[in-house]
Amino acid sequence: MNSVQDLNKTFITMRTMALSALALLGVVTVASGALLYRAYESTGQRVYVVSDTGSFSAQLGRGTGHTSFEARNLVKTFLLTMFGHDQYSFKHNLDAGLPLIEERGGRFLFESFQRGQVLQNYIRYGARQAVTVDSIHLDLNHRPITGRAYIKQTVFIGDQQSQSKPLGAKFALVETDRSDANPFGLLITDFDFIAYNPPVTQQEKDQLRDQEQARQRKLREEAEAAGVPLTQPAPTAPTPATSQPAH
Repeated sequence: MNSVQDLNKTFITMRTMALSALALLGVVTVASGALLYRAYESTGQRVYVVSDTGSFSAQLGRGTGHTSFEARNLVKTFLLTMFGHDQYSFKHNLDAGLPLIEERGGRFLFESFQRGQVLQNYIRYGARQAVTVDSIHLDLNHRPITGRAYIKQTVFIGDQQSQSKPLGAKFALVETDRSDANPFGLLITDFDFIAYNPPVTQQEKDQLRDQEQARQRKLREEAEAAGVPLTQPAPTAPTPATSQPAH
């Protein structure tokens, strides 16, 4: 009888130890998993992939979304490359800008530049076009991301510049795969022009006035040196067609 009781006690003790060991193993497993996740998360935040287009975190698939500065940089890069160039940078800038917009919108802009003979005018007049980004407004609270951008284009021929031409656009941004051609992971869609008519600043008015006075003075000096009187102001120099498509 005592042997049976002793055996039962031994069995109960062994079972209790086994259950305790299993419980302890479960706690250790959970704790180890948590520590491993924390270590992986911390490491992922510090490890970066480096390429010719820049560096970015190794953990891209964690669903953190795109930051406002990333979306803003995409739009700014697109505007500066697609609408600012000269005869030497025209092809290079379009090659850089077109991968940032969906095919239909890119084709529309490219065909508009062709119809306006933008490259031919750059070559004919020795002109170049500079772009100033006035503002970019984005709504990142909804999907797809939507936005509006406002720029000014200025044409330069030698040391002469035209009055700036304002240009507004609306668009949407959708996610896409990152690549060397598009490192932002976003693509511009539904691109269209909108009205933008800001007043000409006093600084620009003064600059254009001083420029025209200097031009007229130079023409008078050249005419006097050639012995030809110049009684009437010379006509304003023509401004070549630019890369501003018709709305």
